[in-house]
Amino acid sequence: MSVPATENPSADDTAEAASEQDGKQNPYGMSDMRILVFMVCAMTTMVLSLLDESIVASAVLPIVRDLDPAHGIDRFPWLITAYLLTATAAQPLYGRLSDSFGPRRVYLTSLATFLAGSALCATAGSLTQLIVFRAVQGLGGGGLMSMTLIVIATLYPPKTRAGRSNAGGALVAAGMIAGPMIGGPLSQEVSWRWIFLVNVPVAALALAGVTWALKLPPKHTRQNVDVLGSALLAGATCSLLLAVKAYDHGGYGPWIGWAYTALAMTASFVVRQKKAADPLIPVALFRDRVFRPAAALQFIAGFALLALPVFLINYLNIVRGVDLDTVGLHLIPMALGVVVVFFGWGNWISRTGRCKPVLTVTTATAVVATAGLGLSISDLPMWELDVLLVLLGIGLGGISQIALFMNQSAAAPEQLGVVTTTSRFATMLGTTIGGGLLGVVLSARFASAADGLGVSNPDAAASRIAALPTAGRHRVMDAYAQATGAVLLTAAGLLLLALITALLMPDVDLEHADAAHRDGTEAPQAGEADEVGGRDERNEPNERAEEAA
Repeated sequence: MSVPATENPSADDTAEAASEQDGKQNPYGMSDMRILVFMVCAMTTMVLSLLDESIVASAVLPIVRDLDPAHGIDRFPWLITAYLLTATAAQPLYGRLSDSFGPRRVYLTSLATFLAGSALCATAGSLTQLIVFRAVQGLGGGGLMSMTLIVIATLYPPKTRAGRSNAGGALVAAGMIAGPMIGGPLSQEVSWRWIFLVNVPVAALALAGVTWALKLPPKHTRQNVDVLGSALLAGATCSLLLAVKAYDHGGYGPWIGWAYTALAMTASFVVRQKKAADPLIPVALFRDRVFRPAAALQFIAGFALLALPVFLINYLNIVRGVDLDTVGLHLIPMALGVVVVFFGWGNWISRTGRCKPVLTVTTATAVVATAGLGLSISDLPMWELDVLLVLLGIGLGGISQIALFMNQSAAAPEQLGVVTTTSRFATMLGTTIGGGLLGVVLSARFASAADGLGVSNPDAAASRIAALPTAGRHRVMDAYAQATGAVLLTAAGLLLLALITALLMPDVDLEHADAAHRDGTEAPQAGEADEVGGRDERNEPNERAEEAA
């Protein structure tokens, strides 16, 4: 109910206005110091999450030599797979727990789990123990990025949040290049255990800082957590990722078995979600005209963009002769593109309130960059490669993040957690599956191009290329460049589908999204602000807002 304006406002009115203004600057009454401490801790945990997805890959030899010199090379990929499996499978559960119990305590739990997992990894006495402890670390690490995004989305309205995206872009870029640069030297010069030990004091300080600084209201209505649905989704996710891994390694019998298991568990999960009173992932989300294409974009971005850096690192090492300890430096152009797009899209969206133009431009840039790299990577001068990597970074930093931002901006407050983590689940699933299937493309093209050279496996190219005569070495390098080009062209084709999806999806009206954030309702799509119910499938919050008005 509106209050008539008066020429001489009372002290209460003045205090209320001041409180409202302070509330805009300091969400939920948090002081400037608390906000600063929380943001520093949140950004730190995001860096930890990004680092631990890649840092272990640069410490292969020291870990294998110490824990399992006989069979460690064959088992080492499980150190990466275990982390990805638990981090990916736990995403939807984090969202439901956040919506049920509030994001603060779930955030603290994920950070504490990551801290415990890192400490356990540093003390592992065998490779089996390290694999198990990496799964624990991934369970916590999977929540660091998602819960940070949920908390920030809870604290700030969409336009304000867009303007604050700059620091996040710099951190994503830093995490992209820091893993390969830190992991190798640290494990070789000191000990591989320090790639885990370094997390312990940093995560402990972040845990203490978030505990003190973050103040969010508790949830008054708690929903039941769908335990059976969680188990089915975790099983389906793990089976699917194991099927991709088996297919990538030529295990066609195990691949078929895991694929059928994944299909059966996925079907069971969908049936369960339709019947559950409080589903883990509401099926109605996928009928939403913003969420459905945005989730598809995030899956494609994970598949065709976020999975590419590892292929580019191997290309730079094998074809361009860049040492693995310094290969991270050559990813700086890509990281620069990530920073540029985060500064650009955050400021643009904050000023204009429009998301779709930025999403379309970044997706088109990704198509051009990947296609250009794929068509010319065999004989591309290094400066042209750097330019295309900058453009690739623009696409990498744009597509999934803007799609996630649109999903969060359009979500009702009671669904913010599940929308965020389901979106992140799509991205992580795409990245993991993309890494496996694009690896199949690499292997097939390399085997064809290197026929008769005695090196049919791209994984063995790096170790065997030095022993080949000069002519054979150049032919293997050319075969690997062709195979990398085939991977990039495959990714470009998928990104073309993403561009079509971006052109067809509706925009989100951020002016109304800001109002919905203040009122606790759901934002309509652009052009639908005056329609009753706003979005068809989730119109109940809009009806409540209309009645209140």
